[in-house]
Amino acid sequence: MRRYLCLVTLSALLTAHPVSAQETGRPATPSGEIQVPSGAAIDRMLDSNTVPPPDKDFSADDAKAIQQMDQRAKRIDRDVMKGICKGC
Repeated sequence: MRRYLCLVTLSALLTAHPVSAQETGRPATPSGEIQVPSGAAIDRMLDSNTVPPPDKDFSADDAKAIQQMDQRAKRIDRDVMKGICKGC
């Protein structure tokens, strides 16, 4: 009988532990409600300089930019292969 009681207690503890771990990782707001920013606040966020300027490494011409990106990708691949495979 004691064996079954221990088994039931152990299974209850194992099932309760993951549930409590999931609840602790959730960020809490003071009121418990989600606040959606207003349209004006969204416009201010979009107008601010949080977005970095475009990359100046590539040409404005699409065909040339694609060629430059391919060359950069090949150069990066060569550097990675040199670091990973010394005898390649």
